[in-house]
Amino acid sequence: MVEDDDALVARLKAGDDTAFTVLVHRHSGRVYGIGLSMLRNEQDARDVVQDTFLNVYRRIDSFRGEAPFKSWLGRIATNNALMKLRTRRRKPEVSLQIRSPKFNDDGQHERDIVDFSPLADKISESRELGQRIRETVERLPDKYRTVLVLADYQQLSMKQIAELLDLTVPNVKTRLHRARLAVRESLADYLSGDD
Repeated sequence: MVEDDDALVARLKAGDDTAFTVLVHRHSGRVYGIGLSMLRNEQDARDVVQDTFLNVYRRIDSFRGEAPFKSWLGRIATNNALMKLRTRRRKPEVSLQIRSPKFNDDGQHERDIVDFSPLADKISESRELGQRIRETVERLPDKYRTVLVLADYQQLSMKQIAELLDLTVPNVKTRLHRARLAVRESLADYLSGDD
């Protein structure tokens, strides 16, 4: 039987470190995804994973369970990514890292799962569109990309984003609108077949 997050959190609060290990394995991919989508750097995303779970371990007693553990964890990850963004702005660095293949927690090469039921050209179009969207989002200025990722990928509310970024809700809505508009405009030629 698989324990839910609430049971694991209760065990962790009681001092059971094996529950922490299960939570790390269960949620590290999502935390990594948050870091990578906000920071666009694999090493920084790994740092976010490490910092986030260190924060969770140290602050688990402050988790009151008013929201799901997954939401609390996502906020910690987002805050860690935002702190790294702020630090990066103060002292920009150039990455010399060569992109390496992705590996899962067992050290095995990770492969994309492909649904072969659609027609081959539809698969190709979907992949290409997905890649174009990712590239477009990556090119957005930080202030727009961050809001877009938090709203559309992390599913945070306007109020939650405003609190995280220390902005007003109208300002968040404006940035999100501009980010979505920039993505739409960037993809217009591709979607119309002119690209």
